[in-house]
Parts: sequence; structure tokens; C-alpha cells
Amino acid sequence: MSAKRLFLYLLPAAFLLAGLVAGLGFYFLRPYPAEPLAREAFQRAGGVERPYGYLMAPKAPKALLAFYPGARVDPQAYAPLLAPLKEAGYGVALLKVPSGIALLGKERALEAARDFPTLPLLVGGHSLGGVAAAELAAREKLPLLLFASYPEGDLSGEALPTLALFGEEDGLLPPSEAWERARRLPKGARVVFIPGLNHAGFGAYGPQRGDRPLRRPREALWREIQGEVLLFLDSLQLSAPPPPQAVR
Repeated sequence: MSAKRLFLYLLPAAFLLAGLVAGLGFYFLRPYPAEPLAREAFQRAGGVERPYGYLMAPKAPKALLAFYPGARVDPQAYAPLLAPLKEAGYGVALLKVPSGIALLGKERALEAARDFPTLPLLVGGHSLGGVAAAELAAREKLPLLLFASYPEGDLSGEALPTLALFGEEDGLLPPSEAWERARRLPKGARVVFIPGLNHAGFGAYGPQRGDRPLRRPREALWREIQGEVLLFLDSLQLSAPPPPQAVR
């Protein structure tokens, strides 16, 4: 067979292979856009877009929660769950991260903190976003909030206030594995497994490949999560310093 004929045979196969690779890449690396109700929740909360992410904050917040999204998840997907924190006096920054991967934007929380230089900062994250949050919390000695996540390294020797929430129906981080990974959490961490909650149920971005279905209404689960988070935040007794007194 001549080289020209061989080339003509191989060319369609090469295009077919390239299409297959692209299709698989899109399937496994596709983004998870926020559902319309998440965008509506963000708007109702008076949220504003900032270079580092999506900010929901009262006029005089007590503290700022900088939250890292799960892999390839639109940050606004967490607005329905976290917007009520604004009503309780806390600012929430839903962080944008490069290519949807929090580990590529671990400093993003510190960028958000520059908007509120006098406020206490705590960091949180869902799934892979929690890994980035834990790394920053350990380095900067910050309170830590984790949804279906755990530190990459062992933080059991650290004294960082920590709340870690997991779902009993999580198909990506099953309870048995989550219990084992929880050994890495800072000492004294509060660990809660929520009945009926899966992996994607922490946000509003639709079903996630490999996950299990929810076993309870999502709104009821969100209220339970919000209760746990508010108890944790209030236990920290965070507050912004009073404004400097005028010099007389």
C-alpha cells in the first residue's frame, strides 16, 4: 500500500479518535451550571459580582465566609444554601476559581478578604473545594467549614474550629470512607452525617455522575445544614471591631 493511500485510510480514523477523546473529555470534565433557582436566590439576597466571585453581605457583617465550590461547579449553585447566612449577619463570598478547580485558586479567599480588611475570615468548601479551604485554613489558622470534604493532609494536630458535614446517601464519598477521612480533621472538629443527603445536595446544580439520589426534600435538607452552620458560626463569637473613636 502506498503512503498516500495509507494516509487516506488513517485520516478518518484520526478524526474519529479525536472526536471520541473530545467527547469523553466533555462528559467527564463538563461543568455543572447553577440551576435557575440558585441564580434567583443570589439576586434576592442582593448579591453582587466581584472579581473574586459572588458576594452576599449585609451592611455591617460580623465576619466573612469565603467558600470554594466543588470541582467544575458554578459558585452560584451554593446561593440557596448560604444566602440565609447574610440575614444572620454574615458575609458570604462564593469564590470563582480557575477552570472550576479550587486547587488552582487557593488564594482566592484572601482576595475576597481584602474587601473587608477588618472582618474575621473563615473559609469553607464543598468536595474538592473543601480540600483547598482546609489547606488555606491550616496555613492561615482560620476556622473551617467542610461539606462532603476532608483535608488532603493530616490536620489532627491542629486546633482549628471546624465543622464537617457529610451526607448519608453520598455516592462519591460514602459514609464509611468519610468516617475514615475524618481522622484527618483538626482536633475537636464537629462531624455530622445528615440522613437523606447525597453529594450534590449541598448545591443546586443538578445530579452528579456517580452520586446517589436524595432521600429527603432538598429544601428540608438545606434548612438542616443552615442550622448546623449557624450554630457553628455563632459559637465562634466572631464580630468586627468597633469603628475607631473620633479624636477629641
